[in-house]
Amino acid sequence: MKRNLWYTAMVALAAFAMILSACGGPAADQSTADTQAPVNSNETNSDYSKALSDKKITIAWIPKSLNNPVFEVGRAGAEKKAAELTAKGPYTVEIKYMAPVKADAAEQVQVMEDALSQGVEAMGVSCNLEDPCIDPIGKAVDAGVPVMTWDSDSAKSKRFTYLGVDNYEGGKVGGELMKELLPNGGKVAILSGVPGSPNLEKRIQGFKDAIQGSKIEVIEVVFCDEDISKSVTVVEEVMQKYPDLNGWFLAGAWNLLSKKGSMPLFEDAALNKGMQVVAFDTIPQFLPWVKEGYVKALIGQKYYGWGYDTVQMIYDLMVDGKSFESFTNSGMDIVTASNVDEMQNMWDTQDFTQPLPPYK
Repeated sequence: MKRNLWYTAMVALAAFAMILSACGGPAADQSTADTQAPVNSNETNSDYSKALSDKKITIAWIPKSLNNPVFEVGRAGAEKKAAELTAKGPYTVEIKYMAPVKADAAEQVQVMEDALSQGVEAMGVSCNLEDPCIDPIGKAVDAGVPVMTWDSDSAKSKRFTYLGVDNYEGGKVGGELMKELLPNGGKVAILSGVPGSPNLEKRIQGFKDAIQGSKIEVIEVVFCDEDISKSVTVVEEVMQKYPDLNGWFLAGAWNLLSKKGSMPLFEDAALNKGMQVVAFDTIPQFLPWVKEGYVKALIGQKYYGWGYDTVQMIYDLMVDGKSFESFTNSGMDIVTASNVDEMQNMWDTQDFTQPLPPYK
């Protein structure tokens, strides 16, 4: 695979924002920005002296659901940063981990309202859907509780920043990778999670835009509602429907969380029939699929930083009065067979302080 695409992707990302330093280490300069987006800090209560008067900051860290392992990585990062800040003093930082059981927008709204009623001082949220989050975020901010989003945004809300990858650019990188893998074109299917999920929709749009003008055709987009069992079912149904399928773009790779052998049609096509697979997420469970040749490329987010950096940014806002642009770009990783061992080592050591080597 051509190494120059990595540089192209990085240049494209730089146009939106400076990339944060590695998530697992000390917080880097967080003042990255989408220059076209408004700064939301003027919509928050800038005086948090009352909330800080008891020397304790309780942060509700709210992912989309409880059944997604990538959120457990973020939770570990949040708790690690909270412990570091507490040890530093003078404030005790506490993480309240709250989430709907499944990826459901209405349930998440209730969780956010519960967090506010429990008296948290701040929130970090990964939104299942954009619009349902607007009202509860507004209520929290109006009550003097700052809110930021991570992983999945609610751009029209009063959150003070969104931390994550530029999902549209990530999708475009996926499309460019697929064009390299299928230079003569072919039929490609896309797997997503919950219909309308903002981060996933942007990835899909970026992918489609990147392959425009090529001979690659997206023949179907299927949804699994972020359920592993359902993802296996819908993927195998597509494989049965299109036995000559040439590729998959997994905007969310829930099917890769299944056991080997669960998707015989998918696995046989990927390993033996030249079907190319590009997927989002570089979590440990996905790395063996790359090592064994089923998946050609993974596009990774900074999962640990979803928690680690979110907690630091909320602290900086409340304690030091730091302001943030509307979009804080965390950057992304691309994993192929050429650098999968280095990514595996990062997970084994829980050391994310060094950048991942470029893929080849």
